Amino acid sequence: MEKEIVLITGANGTLARRLSYVLEKKYELRFLSRKPVCANQFLWDIDKSYVDAEAFVGVKHIVHLAGTSVAEGRWSQKQKLNIRHSRVQSAALLLRALKEQRIKIQTFISASAVGYYGTQTTKRIYAEGDTCGSDFLSSVCVEWEQAAAGFEAVSQRVIVMRLGTIFSGEGGALPQMSKPIALGLGAALGTGKQYVAWIDVDDACRFVKFAIEKPLQGTFNLVASSHLTNAELTQKIANQLQKKLWLPNVPAFVMKMLFGEMSVLLLEGSRISNEKVKQAGFVFQYESVEASLQKELSERKLEKEAL
Repeated sequence: MEKEIVLITGANGTLARRLSYVLEKKYELRFLSRKPVCANQFLWDIDKSYVDAEAFVGVKHIVHLAGTSVAEGRWSQKQKLNIRHSRVQSAALLLRALKEQRIKIQTFISASAVGYYGTQTTKRIYAEGDTCGSDFLSSVCVEWEQAAAGFEAVSQRVIVMRLGTIFSGEGGALPQMSKPIALGLGAALGTGKQYVAWIDVDDACRFVKFAIEKPLQGTFNLVASSHLTNAELTQKIANQLQKKLWLPNVPAFVMKMLFGEMSVLLLEGSRISNEKVKQAGFVFQYESVEASLQKELSERKLEKEAL
């Protein structure tokens, strides 16, 4: 029996790299890359509106994870354009290629983010039916999801994942948060009362497989159930690394001086509900942040020791 083909964008991202291990036994995997080096990698260039047509032959499922990191560098106007363009125009390129080749697929899964609800700290717990925010990240998420909705013309099902911060020792936010703590220089940011909506990288990957194999469609918040503040998370990382926190909170104005507008990612955050995804039958393996941190930080430690 031939394996169904899954095409993944954002091949170099933390989520895509871990996802390949989750899917490779059951599916044939292909990746779109700006610099393909393997037989299952195919060239695409968003700026030139080019994608290798061979990538789509026989494809049943597409997982769209491509997008410039929102946490890399200050948000200059150029960087903001890159953040938006890398998500929205890349999806438009995929859709155009499928239509031109008259290809119909079974499943289109697109990343989005809990930033859809607005980068703010409130008492509200946001669910999928709530309205979007009014800031930069919200507008990006809205356009990102609108681009995903266009795939209803070529795909039997469209699933949008509003992801929280992905906890992985291999990249992303967790190593950046852990490094100063490991050096004995950790501290909560701003008031420390802002919430951090998070998900373990393995749960995020397991959901992608779940979404491919179950009759799901629509939008789902992908966050663990535990609602953590920045101060609580900082302490839990310190506990895992067996470090003490002795510095006062980093003042908000310092973060704003260092990171500009991007500092809202670090200084603001609300609680997000995951009831819809649980009601769909998905079971999180890492509801406890301690279990996620133990796995990811110990794996990262072992990886560093092996180098």
